[in-house]
Amino acid sequence: MLPRIEYSLTAHAPAEQLWEAFCDLGRLLNRGTYTDATWIEGKPWQVGSRIRYTLEKPIPAVIQSVITSLEPPRRVSIINHSLGITADQIVTFKGFPSGATRVTMSIEFVGESKELAPQGVVDAIQLLTRDALDTMLVRWRENHLH
Repeated sequence: MLPRIEYSLTAHAPAEQLWEAFCDLGRLLNRGTYTDATWIEGKPWQVGSRIRYTLEKPIPAVIQSVITSLEPPRRVSIINHSLGITADQIVTFKGFPSGATRVTMSIEFVGESKELAPQGVVDAIQLLTRDALDTMLVRWRENHLH
């Protein structure tokens, strides 16, 4: 079984609005974690499209990512490669009758990094997983709670 990291949060917001906030890569920038997040191939948020993320912390690195499946605003699957690690990332948006939506990101990964010890890899993936959803929530609040 592959190592797995999962993080979820629930917001009183429609899935469509959280999806829109998640798709805004600009939410990741100017906070000391990512220095760049750029679409390098294909149209944004299409199967086969590629993103390059440039990390400043927890370790300087480049993450190459490809969208492998997409069901807006319910689910996206992304394969990420960086520092000798390949990670399968799935993000789901589950709406509830109350109007709340739970967003869950799960990541299974394989490989060995020359730059990070095994626990360092786990710590880095946990940090980036939390950051991805926490910044999504901040962006949603900026856009919808004026």
